[in-house]
Amino acid sequence: MYAGLLTFTAFVVWGVTGIHAVFLPAPGTEGEPATTAVREIPWRAPGNLDDKTLSVAAVEVSGLRAVGRPVLHRRDAGQNLTFAVFGPNGRSDLTYLESAGKLRVEIKGNSFADFLSVSHAGSTRRGPPEWGARVWGVYNEFANWAFLLMTLSGIYLWLATRPKIVWAWATFGLTAILIAALWWGTR
Repeated sequence: MYAGLLTFTAFVVWGVTGIHAVFLPAPGTEGEPATTAVREIPWRAPGNLDDKTLSVAAVEVSGLRAVGRPVLHRRDAGQNLTFAVFGPNGRSDLTYLESAGKLRVEIKGNSFADFLSVSHAGSTRRGPPEWGARVWGVYNEFANWAFLLMTLSGIYLWLATRPKIVWAWATFGLTAILIAALWWGTR
């Protein structure tokens, strides 16, 4: 009972995410997310940095909450470094305009359902997240173990108290068959 009460929030997030996933467009058909905000920060990078080190320094200057390291590094026609960072609230594209001494930040925010979709997969093993993402990751992993505990304790309580209920055996058998079919079908 306590495991269920402690993990109720994770259960709701996972449920909303599952429902939201049903209505997502097919992979490869979704367009580029819309830019919700653009800002420019005056900044000159320290000299002699490679693109990856420069992108990490730029994220620190930008003040963005990023989960993981910058990705999608490329140079545009003007040799400006462009890269992306992902956080709980969506993707942000950063461009270091070296000749102008500016860092352009384009924020492409998530909807609330997209935010929950990103959050449901949070764990403590994905990159060096900020403390808020790390706390959610610990809670999310705790919820996974708690759900496993609830499942196993539910099966134990059923078998220990009412082992002769036919519909329970039928449900258990059907679920086992469905899980085996899903496992076999996705291999």
